[in-house]
Amino acid sequence: MKLLFATGNKMKYELMVERLKPLNEIELVTPKMLDLNINIIEDGKTPVENAIKKARQYYDVTHMPVIAEDSGLYIDSFREDEQPGLFVKRVNGVEGLSDDEVINYYISKLKEHGGKSLAAYHTGVCLIDKDGNIYTDLIKETKFLLTAEKSEKEFTSGGCLDCISYDIDNNKYFNERTEEEKKIHYKKLDNIYRNLVKKYILEED
Repeated sequence: MKLLFATGNKMKYELMVERLKPLNEIELVTPKMLDLNINIIEDGKTPVENAIKKARQYYDVTHMPVIAEDSGLYIDSFREDEQPGLFVKRVNGVEGLSDDEVINYYISKLKEHGGKSLAAYHTGVCLIDKDGNIYTDLIKETKFLLTAEKSEKEFTSGGCLDCISYDIDNNKYFNERTEEEKKIHYKKLDNIYRNLVKKYILEED
């Protein structure tokens, strides 16, 4: 069964392919593979609202099963008005900043809060089956330590905050982890995704 993943991000697509690989019945495709170019305004207030917006618009055009996601960052020691939420790379209302500018902003803010804080990404997921039924979930991912002390390893790829995000279980910064350590960290998340797709897409077929 073809499942449309509402993303244009190659890295996210490859990650989702790996995540859903145990579900042999699923063939994951992207809008680009279907020659779709839809401008979606992601103006929801929560990760789930944005995921719904993306999934609905692609379903309305294709009438095929769709999965969409959106994430926000929530930092335990930050006040509500300081939370990055859906806008991790927006600083004081300004977008389009370099990775270094974004990293330095978070380091500065963390120093105001003792130099470190637990944090977690919350991921909103929306699935629409072939009949147009909508299912959603909010996944609160494993907490990690966000720290004002930067990894000594040079930032090359991945999330721009990986060099100040510390994996508590593996005692390593995100950008220092091996591929196997990453798999272990995201095992719970992977299982949640697979169970959602199995329940609402495959079993609804």
